[in-house]
Amino acid sequence: MNDLQAYGWDDHWAQLWRELDLGDLAPGRVVTDRGSHLKVVTPHEYDAEIAGKLSHTARSHELPKIGDWVALRVGDDNKAVIHTVLPRQSEISRRMAGDRFGKQILAANIDLAFVVQALDDDFNAARLERYIYQLRQGHIEPLFIFNKADLAQDLANKRAAVEILSIPYLITSTETDQGLIEVATAIPSGKTAVFLGSSGVGKSTLTNKLLGFERQKTAAVRVSDSKGMHTTSHRALFTLPNGGMIIDTPGIRELQLWGDETYLADTFPDIEALAADCKFRTTCSHTQEEGCKVIEAIQNGALDATRLTSYQKFRIELQAVSAQIAARTMETKAQQNRRAAQARNFDDDDEY
Repeated sequence: MNDLQAYGWDDHWAQLWRELDLGDLAPGRVVTDRGSHLKVVTPHEYDAEIAGKLSHTARSHELPKIGDWVALRVGDDNKAVIHTVLPRQSEISRRMAGDRFGKQILAANIDLAFVVQALDDDFNAARLERYIYQLRQGHIEPLFIFNKADLAQDLANKRAAVEILSIPYLITSTETDQGLIEVATAIPSGKTAVFLGSSGVGKSTLTNKLLGFERQKTAAVRVSDSKGMHTTSHRALFTLPNGGMIIDTPGIRELQLWGDETYLADTFPDIEALAADCKFRTTCSHTQEEGCKVIEAIQNGALDATRLTSYQKFRIELQAVSAQIAARTMETKAQQNRRAAQARNFDDDDEY
């Protein structure tokens, strides 16, 4: 397994592999994810497909994704078939985009996530709050990268908006190489990081800079609105010269929340700390109650009102997700009960 160590295989995965006792299957890691087309390293690289049993029994978010460790078998055609996905240490998830309901995995077994925004028209502090929530509930530490420092607009106010979030950040420029050493240093040998963000913020250019050569396609950004095109159409994992790993991802247009209210305290520690001293602590909605410390903090300027607006929006969105999950769970149980009843009736009929 020594060669797999270059892709993050360590004592944890070795111990888990022994416990799972997967027979003659071999371990590998997903390094390219094009949806229906995967590549894995064993450490040899193979095109891979998902075994029929796994594809039919696993839910969408349980299927192999970029960064996953899997158990596979290489066939006579020199192609690999994935039979099992090893339990993930961490994952980046979101609610499926659009009107669909379900959990979508963006990447698995990540140690650090770089959330990239450009210091021009792309900057959006509210979007950063969403990343913080999703990463924290996925047990991944965020580090913000504010790229295109050479095009920075109103930098002082943007830095102040970020510092409210209490998340470390770096300011970079791929034009001048500002901050690139700090980015590379943040990814230790054997650890996996990922770039997340909108199209056009420079994720692929940053990847190429860290690799030391042009591996990922890049394209110019429209000057009129600072929007980028989706030049990266798939997720890919690369090993870096220092032994770390980086995953480049396509641009994310929307980040609908997936999870529950448990991790709101990690995203809004300022509001949670104030709420602990509210007069009606367990029932306070922080809208009009007498003795609400959150409202008092807004009135005296200690808390920005936009933080409370985001907090309340998160709560409503997460409550809706929890309600839909509960409804689906009840529906599934009802279906199972109906099938069990039908089976019992069939058995009773056989007795006559």
